[in-house]
Amino acid sequence: MKIFGSLYDRVMVMVAYEVLVQVLQGHAAQFEKAQLWFAEYGVWIVLIAGFSPIPYKIFTITAGALLMPFIPFLLASVVGRDSQFYLIAFLANRFGPAIEPKIRQYVEWLGWATVVLVAILIAWMNLK
Repeated sequence: MKIFGSLYDRVMVMVAYEVLVQVLQGHAAQFEKAQLWFAEYGVWIVLIAGFSPIPYKIFTITAGALLMPFIPFLLASVVGRDSQFYLIAFLANRFGPAIEPKIRQYVEWLGWATVVLVAILIAWMNLK
C-alpha cells in the first residue's frame, strides 16, 4: 500500500510543478544535483532509494518534478519498496519470532548493504 503514497507524491508534484519550481529556487544546487542523478542513473536511483533507508519521499517528489516516465517509476517503486518488505517477511518466516530483534537492530544496515551491492552492480554493468 505504500506504493500509493509514492504515486500520490509523484502526481501531486507533476500537477503543482510551477509552484514547486518557485519553492525550490532556494535549493537550486540540491535540485540540480538530483536532476543529474536522475539523468545519469534514471530508474536505478528510484529502485535503490526504494530499498534504502533514505526517505523515499524525496525521490518520489523529485521523480515527479523531473517528469520521470510513469511506467519505469512505477516498476522501480514496486520492486524497490516491496523487496524490502519481502526480505523482512522472508527472514521472519524462515527464522521465526526470535529474528525480530535482530531485524530491528540491523534493518538500516541491511538497507545500506543493499544500496552498496546495487551500486557495485551498476558500476560493473557500466564497465562491461
